[in-house]
Formats: sequence, structure tokens, C-alpha cells
Amino acid sequence: MTDKVFTPIEFGDWPGRIVFGRGAVATLGAVVARVGGNRALVLCGSTVARTDMLGKVKAGLGDRLAAVFAEVKAHTPVEMVERGLVMFRESGADALVTVGGGSAIDAGKAIQIRLATGGDLKPYAIRYAPGGAMEKPPLPKRTIPHVAVPTTAGSASDVMPTAAARDPHSRSKLLFWDDDLTPSATVLDPEMAVYAPAALTAATGMTAMARAVETLYSAYRHPISTGLGLHAIRLLREALPRAVTTPNDLDARAACQMACTMSGMAAINAMVSVVHAIGHIVGGRYGLQHGISHSILLPPTMRRLLPAIGGDQSLLLDALGGSRTNSPERDGAECADRIAAFVGGLPLPQRLRDVGVTEGELGEIAHLTMSDYMMANLPRPMAETEVLALLRSVW
Repeated sequence: MTDKVFTPIEFGDWPGRIVFGRGAVATLGAVVARVGGNRALVLCGSTVARTDMLGKVKAGLGDRLAAVFAEVKAHTPVEMVERGLVMFRESGADALVTVGGGSAIDAGKAIQIRLATGGDLKPYAIRYAPGGAMEKPPLPKRTIPHVAVPTTAGSASDVMPTAAARDPHSRSKLLFWDDDLTPSATVLDPEMAVYAPAALTAATGMTAMARAVETLYSAYRHPISTGLGLHAIRLLREALPRAVTTPNDLDARAACQMACTMSGMAAINAMVSVVHAIGHIVGGRYGLQHGISHSILLPPTMRRLLPAIGGDQSLLLDALGGSRTNSPERDGAECADRIAAFVGGLPLPQRLRDVGVTEGELGEIAHLTMSDYMMANLPRPMAETEVLALLRSVW
């Protein structure tokens, strides 16, 4: 292994309580009470609201349900957050239950920020200048209890202290990080995941896969993050295609949930880099689901950055089901090929042009990527010209 075992490690970010199991959503009322809530506002999108999922949540909460805000939109638009905040105050709730993917969970976190600060979101967004240090303005007071019920296995926002909200007017994302934003508890119920259609299952699963892979070549990787990332990759390699083709396979759904959770724990303690940085930019500009950009960008990025981790490339090949050789470089190249083939077998777009990214905007995307705080975690420097070349290779 090439992990720097004797380098100081601070493994400081950890999930709140994790409640996992088939039918676990039925315990929601008890979970809310355990984290200090009396009555909860449920935040969800229209898909949750029109399926059995919302009924299961209501039944699980019982008399701890205050109201339902079913207006969550993709990428957590800031104006939607304001509407949710109004309902929270009017409902008399003292806790949040978020049901859905990363957008729903981040909506809960954004409401927490607004309640903790009493003001605008922007002053508390992460600030980063290329070559500098990330600045995370701290929240002035503790947030309210928040229980997350993920219905996809991709964002891992339910086990991390980070959040994002999109400003549609500036076509950009506000990014946040505060230890108190980690949900008090997450309820992982594979029965809540079976409603995700094939394309969404594939995209969210590739978000988790990209997160796990990027932790392996992070400048701040260490044995704990590597172990979590590798096993997440193993689980996803086997379970994600099954979850796509057989949506009611609860074992596959559960494995994807576990993999997503482990990838989040690995990433928040070792960090990710350029694939996710570009994802922030194109997500803000185009409203593009992160897993789509991640799946397009991951193989060519691996070809550029995996050589930085030397022998650990062979560990990744093991996790991807390959047979290692006596050459880590060949093993790393095969890893990238295997991920490309894996993505090719999923119902996802294959190039940036297929999702509305115009060639004329690639230069600006590359330039904006350099100011994303995740670029500080690269295993070696990447110039703006190299980021542009990466984008062009998949356009």
C-alpha cells in the first residue's frame, strides 16, 4: 500500500445515528423522539408525495407529524428553501424529516442554516481561492434535529456535514460545511429505494462510485478512508447493475445504501477532487444531476490521477473484480477501462454534449472549476489547461 500510514490522521467526521433495515421507516416517530424532536415537518418532492413512500413516512411518524412540504426540487433552489422555511414556522414543528435524494436532505440543511443564522444563506457559504485554504464560516448556534430518510443511494448527504443550494439566477451553487449539519439520524430502508427508476438509480449509484474512487487518489487519503472506499466499490460493482435491472431486489438496494454510506464517510474524511468540482460547476449551470457528470468524467480522470497512488492501483483493480499484474500502472489503466465499461452498461448519457453542455462553454467551466474548494485535494496539481483538456476529451 502507498497510504502514508505514519502521516497524522484526523478522522473527525462521523455520521449521526444510523438505523438500517427492511421496514425501518416504521420507527420514524421513535427516532425523532430519540434525537430530541416532538413534531416534525416532512420535506419531500412530488415523487415521494404521489407514491406509497409518503404514506409509510406518515405512518411511521404518527402523532409526531406536524406537516408535509412536498415542493422539493432538484438541486435545492434557494427560493424553494424559503417556502419550506415559512411552512416550518407556520406548522409549529421543532424537527425536520427529509425524504428523498440529496436535494431533499440538503433542503433540510438549508432550512437549518436559515434558522440558525436568521439571515441569508450566502454569508455562510464555503469560500475558496485557488491555492488558498478553504474557509467555512461557522453557524452562530446549534441547529434543530434532522432525521434523513434517503430514497436513493448516491448523495450521502445524510451522513455528511456538507450541503448545497442552487441559485438559478446566477447559475451557481452555494456550498456549505458545518459539523452541526450532519443529520441527527439517518433511516436506511431498502423498501424506500425500490421506487427509484433505472436512470435515477444508475446516476445516483455512480455518484457514490465516483466518491469512493476519488477518495483513493485524494492527497489526504489514509488507510481508513481507503478501506471504506474499496469496500464501497466492491458493493456497487456487484449491486448497482442489479438494482438498475431488478428494482425490487432488496438485497441489491441495501448493498447500494451501505456502499453510499461508506463512500460518504470516506470522502468527508479524505475528500474528493476534480470530478466533483466539475460536477458542482455543471450542476449549477445546467441543473445537471451530479451522477451524470461524474459517470462521464470518472474514467478519463482516473487515467490521469491513479498513477499518483502507485501500488494502491492494484487494490482498486481487486475491488473492481480484475486480476492484478506485477505492474501497478497496467492495473490502474485496467481500472479506468473497467469503470468505462461499467458506465457503458448503465442507462446514462456518455458525453457532455449529450446533456446540453456546449463546446463554447468548456473554457469557462474549466476556469470556474479551479475555484472550487475540492481542487485543493488533488494528489498532484492540475492546471486549468489540463482541466480543459479533460473536459474536451468527454465533450
